[in-house]
Amino acid sequence: MDFITWTFSSGAPDLDKPLLIDPSDTTKSLSYNGLRSQVRRLLSGLQAVGVSPGDCVCVNSFNDVFYTTLYLGIIGSGAIFTAVNPSYTSQELIHHFRLTKPKILIVEPHLIGATLNAASDVAIPDSSIYLFDVVKENHNAGGQLNLQSWETLLTYGERDWIVPDAVTKTVAVYSQTSGTTGLPKAALIPHSYLVSQAALRLTGNSLPYTPRRLTALPPFHAFAAPILPSSIREGIVTYVMRRFDMRSFIEHTAQFEISETFLPPPVLVGLPLSPFSSKENLKTLRQILFGGASLRYSNQVPLYEILHSDASIQPVWGMTEIGWISAGVWPEKHVDDSVGRMLPGFEIKVLKGDGSTLAEEGESGDIFVRSPDMMLGYLDNEDATREAFDQDGWLRTGDVGRVTGEHKVFIDDRRKDLLKVRGWQVSPAEIEAILLQHPEIVDAGVIGVPLANGTGDLPRAYVVLQPESKLSPDEIKAFASASLAKYKVPEEIVFIDSIPRNPTGKILRRELREKAVASIGPEPSPISVQEGSARGPLKYIQIPPHNPIMGPKHM
Repeated sequence: MDFITWTFSSGAPDLDKPLLIDPSDTTKSLSYNGLRSQVRRLLSGLQAVGVSPGDCVCVNSFNDVFYTTLYLGIIGSGAIFTAVNPSYTSQELIHHFRLTKPKILIVEPHLIGATLNAASDVAIPDSSIYLFDVVKENHNAGGQLNLQSWETLLTYGERDWIVPDAVTKTVAVYSQTSGTTGLPKAALIPHSYLVSQAALRLTGNSLPYTPRRLTALPPFHAFAAPILPSSIREGIVTYVMRRFDMRSFIEHTAQFEISETFLPPPVLVGLPLSPFSSKENLKTLRQILFGGASLRYSNQVPLYEILHSDASIQPVWGMTEIGWISAGVWPEKHVDDSVGRMLPGFEIKVLKGDGSTLAEEGESGDIFVRSPDMMLGYLDNEDATREAFDQDGWLRTGDVGRVTGEHKVFIDDRRKDLLKVRGWQVSPAEIEAILLQHPEIVDAGVIGVPLANGTGDLPRAYVVLQPESKLSPDEIKAFASASLAKYKVPEEIVFIDSIPRNPTGKILRRELREKAVASIGPEPSPISVQEGSARGPLKYIQIPPHNPIMGPKHM
């Protein structure tokens, strides 16, 4: 079944009640029937303005109730949906536009500046740019640009969505990913991938409570992909936050008696520390799923103390290229440091260091995964596609870990040169390429320094300067900020005489990590992170407990 047909194959009893709701303004909502009608109108409008099957439409916006209309309507028109992080700079947008070649851009007015700069660079005309003007406070942020509102696309009547002939081979989404290294790539995601992932979140009648969901996840993130389609199909009321804010999140949870939510690890650490948290406010939560980085069980214990007595905090492990691979299974209490059990339909093999021998049960090695519904490859990047898969179609995860007899997966290390920064994948090579554009920087190497609470990495750049350079750490950060989203900008700058490389020129990140370990000193408290002053000693700072993640102002 194609993704749109699957999503709108509902057995929900009341198709006209509010289904997707803005918790900050409950008058802003969509019912199942209202969403279905709006999707049919949007896809009709896209087709009317010349969008054909196989064309790409790109969205640049924070989350919104009507974002789901864009997502489903673009795919239903036969086009390929893609989206970008709202914190992206013009340079990052240019890379994505050149790669995906969008025919239409739909952008929130507040983000129009960087988008217009990038669109001009790749020759996307203003007539192909529509304002996603759904938020009152930035409704006029586009100024006197005379760009069309996205609502003009809803004025062409309704049409049925296009049903592809081969759902396993027809691309529905270009999903941005760093893969295992290098600049962001676009994973080719077919309809079957989206359907199989959303099906994992179907509850049927198995829960002893009525699920009510709250999400603040960026809708283009692979962790978020299954949530709303499964909610729509089952008629589960879901509240959609524009972006994460700790106080609002807690208030919404209490007000709307939320039972299920989906969060990145830093939020889980910060939630019990917030002055707004209490057992009274969070007593209805029964399931919290977290993904984007690992989190030790010991860091989950404080949160358990203020949740419902049978609540379960569950990990999710996966990749953009294949989706959720393993997760915790409710109502089982997750009390170890695994990333959950293998999900139905997934195969995992673990190879020893020689790359050809299967590891024994519980023995650590390189993890490969396979399922019937993976990405089809990387857009216009055959070399990266070949590197991602072995000869038998197994996907190289780049993770080192083990699988127990109970089908639980433990991640012990990473082979791939990727950082996990507040739930986002970050490529060191991308940061290095930007730093090397500065005329006073001779060489650079970037690593991630693990946060003490186990929620991800802190980006650190080792930098070699020209002999007479007086460049300061703040100047380097400012230079990087002009080209990189804030969460990618190195938080630590360490000056060094040379970057260790092997004879072929590859950075020896292991040696840089050893330098980092040597400079850290005694282990800090469980809720601190490392921050280094350039040419000076490292110190420790506390993680801000109230607004730890989600949205450029917190990145």
